Amino acid sequence: MTSVLFTISKYLMIILFAYFVVVSFNVQRDISVAKLKHGFNKQRMLIFVFHALAYLSISIKVMNGKATDTTLEKVLIFYGFQFLYILLVACVMPRIVPLNRGLNNCMVMFAVVGLIIQTRLSFSGAVRQFYLLIGGTVLLIAFAVISKKIKFARDLKWLYCAAGVLLLLLVLLLSAVSGGAKTYLDLGFVTFQPLEFVKIIFVLFVASAFYKDSSFKTVLITGIFAAAHVLILVACNDLGGALILACLYILMVYVAKKDWKILALGAVGFSGAAVAAYTLFSHVRVRVNIWLDPFTDTAGKGYQIAQSLFAIGTGSWFGLGLYNGAPKTIPEVYNDMIFSAISEEMGVVFSIMLILLWLCFILMIMRISMRVSNTFYKLLCFGLGLVFAIQVLLNIGGAIKFIPLTGVNLPFISNGGSSMLATMIMMGIIQALYVISETDMILEKEGNYGEKVVKQETPKVIYVPQESDKVTQVDPEDI
Repeated sequence: MTSVLFTISKYLMIILFAYFVVVSFNVQRDISVAKLKHGFNKQRMLIFVFHALAYLSISIKVMNGKATDTTLEKVLIFYGFQFLYILLVACVMPRIVPLNRGLNNCMVMFAVVGLIIQTRLSFSGAVRQFYLLIGGTVLLIAFAVISKKIKFARDLKWLYCAAGVLLLLLVLLLSAVSGGAKTYLDLGFVTFQPLEFVKIIFVLFVASAFYKDSSFKTVLITGIFAAAHVLILVACNDLGGALILACLYILMVYVAKKDWKILALGAVGFSGAAVAAYTLFSHVRVRVNIWLDPFTDTAGKGYQIAQSLFAIGTGSWFGLGLYNGAPKTIPEVYNDMIFSAISEEMGVVFSIMLILLWLCFILMIMRISMRVSNTFYKLLCFGLGLVFAIQVLLNIGGAIKFIPLTGVNLPFISNGGSSMLATMIMMGIIQALYVISETDMILEKEGNYGEKVVKQETPKVIYVPQESDKVTQVDPEDI
């Protein structure tokens, strides 16, 4: 009986997650407030049911003795705390703090997927991730509230530049080599990865540099200091981080100048840097050669990517089910290779839906960027959206052998303290930018009426032309 219930739960989870993705795309359309509310309610309901089914499956495996690192009582208590978290963040928080509800619901779903797969891999690791998620949510609320009120943030470009370079220099000088690169700072009482926060600081630096002036002189000066960030990371052998910052700079400059030549020059520079890295760094050559043919050395250098591909293939379309695979045979499965574990036990169909949800999530952020009239806010939102997009591409692309492995975490889902906290800070800033963007949004409603936002710093009244041609108060949280 339990095996039948487990199998039904597995397929229902895939169906519910796919439906959540469809609803998430649908609520990004310019539809009526009533339909938006209905879509957001659907998202929340699907999160709760999906979460319950997943922990029902985990409980069945615990009772059957498949999970040896926890007990049924601990799993049920952990599920209860997660239920309260989802209730507070998805249902209560948007009523207190103005938020983009579609973006918030997607974030909660990513966090739920992360907690489910981390519980399967290591119960203690999942508990730690939950604590970090709570701390990150506090930071999200704080940054969502204060970010839109700090007007002088756009004028601190050299402070951002100095802070970013200083943090990376500390890593270069004080960090020990781990996994072939210098990435962590050990302060004795805590170990953290400065690059996760430098990404945010770097985006602030570029946005503040170009919001007033996008001349060639500005490009040249900021390019020199951006190159300093990248070169320090190269010296640390953190080529994944160097790639992220280089792509961020090129694409943000392109948006600031709206000149296709920037992309062409960036492509040429990237190609030259790739050739130089392959020539100068032996570990880069190893990663590229393993990427080209990982099965030449499956017991050695190619073991990680080979195991990842075996896991994805073994999971097939609908997955083996939680605790029925062997994801722990994949090195770094808790962080860098988490996508492989998801594919093996939850299936390729689920993984494709996960990629589509990431696409929807990133498009939401880019849409906010397009709706903001202030150049600094526009660049800041675009840059933070790029951070998500590049990290997802590098993580999933590496796991499926689309690109060489870079050692980048999957936001909200991978295990990592610095990554989780930095990701939630980015979400707080983006949510603040959403509130700012409300003054510039023009939403087209169903039928023959529209919704026009009055231009002011903080939206108070939204004019809604109707048959009676009257002014109507609309709650900004419903938008």
